[in-house]
Amino acid sequence: MIFYRQCVSITIGVLLIVLFGFCWKLSRYYSIVSTALPHNESAIKVAGAPSIRWDNYHEFVRDIDFDNSTAIFNSIRAALRQSPSDIHPLGVSYFPAVIPKGTLMYHAGSRVPTTFEWLAMDHEFSYAFGLKSPSYGRKSLKRKHGRFGNGTHGNHPKGPPPDEQGPSSQKMLTYRAARDLNKFLYLDGASAAKTDSGEMDTQLMLSNVIKKKLNLPDDDENERMAERLYAARICKWGKPFGLDGIIRVEVGFEVVLCDFSSDNVELVSMLDMVHPNQYLDLPSPTVISKEEGWPLDKNGNLVEDQLTHDQKAILDREDGWEQVLSNFNAVESFNCIRAGAAHDHGEHRIHLDYRHLVSGINRTYINPDPNNRRLLNDGMTWEKQLEMVDDLERALKVGFDASQSMDWQLALDELVNKFAPLLKSVSNILTSDGDFNESVAINATALTLNFCLRFEAASNNSDQFGSGKDFAIYQYASPYQDLKTDADFLIWSSTVSVVREIVDVVYKVNDLLIPEVYSFMKDNTTSSDLKKHVETARAAVDGLIESLGWIELNYRCERQCNWDEVCYTPSWGPSPMGMTDPGSHDGGFGTHFDESRQRLVINNELQCISVSNLLANGNR
Repeated sequence: MIFYRQCVSITIGVLLIVLFGFCWKLSRYYSIVSTALPHNESAIKVAGAPSIRWDNYHEFVRDIDFDNSTAIFNSIRAALRQSPSDIHPLGVSYFPAVIPKGTLMYHAGSRVPTTFEWLAMDHEFSYAFGLKSPSYGRKSLKRKHGRFGNGTHGNHPKGPPPDEQGPSSQKMLTYRAARDLNKFLYLDGASAAKTDSGEMDTQLMLSNVIKKKLNLPDDDENERMAERLYAARICKWGKPFGLDGIIRVEVGFEVVLCDFSSDNVELVSMLDMVHPNQYLDLPSPTVISKEEGWPLDKNGNLVEDQLTHDQKAILDREDGWEQVLSNFNAVESFNCIRAGAAHDHGEHRIHLDYRHLVSGINRTYINPDPNNRRLLNDGMTWEKQLEMVDDLERALKVGFDASQSMDWQLALDELVNKFAPLLKSVSNILTSDGDFNESVAINATALTLNFCLRFEAASNNSDQFGSGKDFAIYQYASPYQDLKTDADFLIWSSTVSVVREIVDVVYKVNDLLIPEVYSFMKDNTTSSDLKKHVETARAAVDGLIESLGWIELNYRCERQCNWDEVCYTPSWGPSPMGMTDPGSHDGGFGTHFDESRQRLVINNELQCISVSNLLANGNR
């Protein structure tokens, strides 16, 4: 009897072990299958987030080619950074974003908003936008005829010209987030540009799909400004999902807030804007017109030699005032530029939840060149556009929490900080002026060998622990949080692809040149193929640098700017330095026309600017 019970117990134990093993394999199967979901289900969580280790990480890598990988990689790194957003202007992605409770935002306008409206993250932008001071003397006549309408204050599409506003028409409003605003969509690239060359494609695509989905009438397309039409439709669509609004880059970052109701934001300050001429108790500018007796030709130009003595005295006096006031106005505009440039390394008051990223990348071919891509291209079919909007709706239903998301931008920054100096240093060493001697191989491999030896096993323990190139890829690309959604896996897979390419090139250079170093150390000579090996290695490194498209490897300020200067990245939207049209052949400040791309691009060497540049540029 005892023997029988022991047999039964043993049998049950064996069955339980078998059953447990079957369940484990089944769960493992579904875990792997769940990570292979197509990217158009980006808001769906992966059931039972897998543990990614050195010996199994290949099983979870999604199918994404190198071009798409670099596009994802660079989009992540440019997100919420002003300079990279302008250098990589054609965004194709929607980033879930959160503005925490207590964050201050600013608006300059004639009244308290009652519908959707723009808010600036920096008060300097709203101040410069709202304080459109009148011009005095001869400059007031030139401005009237449009010769000074090249900047934010001259022809900004969001407001009337300065001479059409009353002296106290503008108010400076400060709002505070009354709760965590956790349903924003950040649109990457130069998304506030007033262009038709692709910078606003993310808004245009949403607007077009929304019109169909909500069966909106055609008469709303009579809206004077395309971006107001887009904002109106996006807010209408997003209301059932609790959408707070959208975030874009201008000079600094701006918010389109869909609802100014009390549970979203609270007004904490409302001040009448005081113009410098008012503060200095100056009279209003003299009206220069034929009706007032001023000598003007048929084109409205002042005829100087017909001025009376009194008229000349008036103009000379007002020209003096204008010269003083122009300094105030130039500093006001420069402060706006400085505030924006402070976010070249990030707008840290806004947090991104990468778990629900929705991107056009990896759905169809998207040009990896951010100066030559379009979200709305031939491959982005109507069905794919509908899929993207469906993904956004699913993500909005969930809501965003950046604290639960891996900070992918931080992780990718770490990779760039480690690899960019290595790649650039090796490239510089291999760029020989024709003297191909052993020192080139020695100096280059001093960098590559230190890298490769880090991952070489001293003994054959690869069965227990990783080693070699594959282990190097795992260590650099290993996520420090569990991957929870399809978007997480897409970003991580892109990272693996980029790191693999880098590691392959480093090992290739090392494998090509180490035999030359060995030969020199053994026999004090190198092979006849040294030149060919160096050229092959250099081509591999330089080709990698070009295909990576990292800003650090291609763009740099001309020098260390002084305290009264800013390293300026040209903006594609309205700016105190002028609004540049990417489709124009005439480059604005800091840009040039690229024949291969058939558009303006930003110069690789960025320039330091100061208040004097704004004064010379005639911007107010």
